[in-house]
Amino acid sequence: MKICAAVLTYRAVSTGRTDLLRQTVESLSEADGLWIVDNGSDDGSADVVRSMGGWSHPWPIHTSGHGTNLCARILAATDADLCVLSDDDMLWRPGWRASLETWWGAAPDDVWLTGCHLEPAYPWNEIRTTIRCGGVSGLVRSSTGAASWSYRRVDHERIFPIPQQVQGWGDVPGCDAIDERGGRICQLDIAEHAGHGRSTWGNQTEAKYGHDLDSVRRLVTR
Repeated sequence: MKICAAVLTYRAVSTGRTDLLRQTVESLSEADGLWIVDNGSDDGSADVVRSMGGWSHPWPIHTSGHGTNLCARILAATDADLCVLSDDDMLWRPGWRASLETWWGAAPDDVWLTGCHLEPAYPWNEIRTTIRCGGVSGLVRSSTGAASWSYRRVDHERIFPIPQQVQGWGDVPGCDAIDERGGRICQLDIAEHAGHGRSTWGNQTEAKYGHDLDSVRRLVTR
């Protein structure tokens, strides 16, 4: 399988996340193709991205949903079999590529989207069941955060575009739309969200709802 990935970043300089961006890019080195995409930063981050071989444009909208759609359009124009979307604070564990190839090689057709990091239990990401594809264990959930999406390129139009309104997030309503059309959404444990407390978007989800992953991880590893 050919795997292409895109890393989305925004205002990494002013939010003190350039170290995470570089670590994320390095951790994705197993991909066949990698794009670094700046979401229209105005704080010098665009220059950092360009120095890393990435791409930036002064977009009038900078939401997470906009950036996710932008990255997805870039990957849709490739010849990849599998697409990976990553935020700039995801550390992909060594061997992630082999796990994805195994997973997607055995995943049923109704699995349209698979997140690659486990999330705590929030009100919007209900755990529905466990699932194994090719020996790789995962969860079926009602949603998965766009920080680590993977999907078959041929399923692009089933998933995108997601909402990109100025206020609010696009990944949860995007997952809701997949669910309504009969697609399943899964999660694997092959990447780690390293940016807790350093959110690009001022997201305080962990502070509000907690960050207990132990019970979720036990479902995948048992």
